Amino acid sequence: MPTASVTLTPLGSLAGAPPPSPTLYSALCWATAMLFGEAQAQAMAHELTCTDAFPLAWSGDRQAVRFFPMPALTQRVPELPDRSLGSKQRATLRLNLHKRLKGVRYLSEGLFRQAAQGQLSPDSLASALQEERIVLRGACLMSAQEAPLLGMHRPARALLTSVDTTHNELDRWTLAVVEGRLFQREETFFASQAGLWFALHLPSDDRMRLLPALLRYLEDTGIGGERTTGKGQFRFRLDEPPVELPHAPDADAWLNLSHYLPTADEVQAWQKSSSGPVYRLVHWQARYEAMFAGGEAVYKPLRRMLAPGSTFPLTGRREVYGRAVPSGERLGHRVWVCGRALPVFIRKGGEA
Repeated sequence: MPTASVTLTPLGSLAGAPPPSPTLYSALCWATAMLFGEAQAQAMAHELTCTDAFPLAWSGDRQAVRFFPMPALTQRVPELPDRSLGSKQRATLRLNLHKRLKGVRYLSEGLFRQAAQGQLSPDSLASALQEERIVLRGACLMSAQEAPLLGMHRPARALLTSVDTTHNELDRWTLAVVEGRLFQREETFFASQAGLWFALHLPSDDRMRLLPALLRYLEDTGIGGERTTGKGQFRFRLDEPPVELPHAPDADAWLNLSHYLPTADEVQAWQKSSSGPVYRLVHWQARYEAMFAGGEAVYKPLRRMLAPGSTFPLTGRREVYGRAVPSGERLGHRVWVCGRALPVFIRKGGEA
């Protein structure tokens, strides 16, 4: 269960994609070190667990609609009962709908609750998309009733827009642009009614009392890359009360909301289970936080992690799964990469 949730109101664009859980974890631990010292930062590193940052949209009456990660659903291989033209056309239409759904990264809270109850499957989502009972805007999937409330009734609109922006490479000796040396970086822009949210788990009241000051610090510094150019600036607000995750009462699996590094015991438990995990692997590598450049390693070691939305057999209920791993030292203290994950307990009946 999350002990707090935070709403992020953007003040501009964001370098890269919405920050994943290791980035939020590192930012809060760094803020703790800057404000309260090394001992408090190490205590925070051993206790803190964050979800990824997910989209949030406000309706006209300022009611928040939160989005959650798209669950990893098992895709079945389509079968053609006959080779007639009509059968092939129907199969092609169905495959095109499934292809559109592969681009979905986020479900609105209403659709996610249905998924958590085992009421959604790839085929049911494809049928709903064909019948326009659900609406796809960018990487966000929502119901047809939610779309006009969020200003998403026009097909060209999207809550988050990701584009590749072109940059020039600079010669550090001449401080001039290097001719012909261009590169591109991802940048995320927000609709006027869109923002982000994330949840976190902190079992210690002592660390929870530090949270408002840490969020004010991040308001001043920003989060993510290219902060010195104005990217990644947000207003942070603690939600009262915190977000309640939509757990299924008859759960037989759990879905992770964070970038996840399982423990050896958790992997062994999956291997003994009758149903295995359904997951997506991601490669994650970030820079070390630093006030000044030069003199030390820039990047943390590369990690393979399980992406949010992956599902796992329920072998035992826990508040937090996974582990944090040491990732070198910086400015005299140990740096950690957090692979702990906050779960949503779900029923996987929708895939039957």
